[in-house]
Amino acid sequence: MAGPRTMAHNAGTTHGRDQSAASPLMTLTYRSRATTPLSESQLADLQRSAAARNRAESITGMMVYNDDRFFQWLEGPPASIARIWSSISRDTRHADIEALSVHSAPTRLFANWSLKLTTGKGDPLMGDLTAMLSTNAAAERLAALVIATEPTEARLLLLAAHAEFRSISALTELLIEPAARCLGDLWTDDHCGEYEVTLGLCRLQTFLREVAADSVQQHSEHPLVVLVAPLPGEIHMLGATLDAEALWQAGHDTRVRFPSTEQALERIVATNWFDAVDLSLSPAFTREHRIERMSHIIDSVRRASKNPALVVIAGGRAFYDRTASSADVHSDGSSTSATHLSDDIARARCGHA
Repeated sequence: MAGPRTMAHNAGTTHGRDQSAASPLMTLTYRSRATTPLSESQLADLQRSAAARNRAESITGMMVYNDDRFFQWLEGPPASIARIWSSISRDTRHADIEALSVHSAPTRLFANWSLKLTTGKGDPLMGDLTAMLSTNAAAERLAALVIATEPTEARLLLLAAHAEFRSISALTELLIEPAARCLGDLWTDDHCGEYEVTLGLCRLQTFLREVAADSVQQHSEHPLVVLVAPLPGEIHMLGATLDAEALWQAGHDTRVRFPSTEQALERIVATNWFDAVDLSLSPAFTREHRIERMSHIIDSVRRASKNPALVVIAGGRAFYDRTASSADVHSDGSSTSATHLSDDIARARCGHA
């Protein structure tokens, strides 16, 4: 990890505001602890002075202050980053300063903000950060970071987003699912291999479990028993994980299984009562070649089910991209996002009534 001396050496001697769109960009993320708690007015003063300094250096970025701890993401010309880091390192308002990541970046993620400061506690500007994090640029950045050798910055981006969204549902639909699709696009464009896509999806799944650890289940007067599973043979588990978390939070009795064969899936539904079954393909790839097989498996699940009125929902990128429909796979409905799955099941059950 590069420190301030290394950055200064690499940056050269350029000073002043960088005006060239072709100039290299560097991203720096760090965390620290406030030496004394800061009041709202002190935070406002800090933001104003830091934003003015950043504008002079062509730096953009964001800062999260929560529980007396700072997390900051800065981006700009390498020489400017080096000078800003030198100032940050000497600031006595914080201690335990730890640089988390320093690397080049293709584009700015916070181009409109000299410094966005948020506490994640009813911040009136939270909508601005939410809008930024929900852009495709943020998902593309997350996808690139999550397949990096050291994924720390991907984790921090997700944690910062969660601090703002305060909602696993929003984090899922606005950032995690789009990032999964971006991973598939990176593979399509030959920017990475299928191994990297699988690794990236696994990391997204791990980070989701970290931020969702303290989730609280909603009360449901009539919880449904729902089996959530990837289609047998599907190696990408993120879709099933997102679906299971969303259904659990909605108050349903969610059972997650990972059957390796069609016969194993049939045994599960033949020996257990389920109101609904959610079967998912990859959230990154469309898997067009598996659509016909999915329809046969859904037919066999219905025949094997203990519940003659079983509802089956299909999910995955194929249904988000409209490459496939519920009619193509003989399901009762299809889901384009885990956040809509509970409603998708409810509509399908109404159609059965």
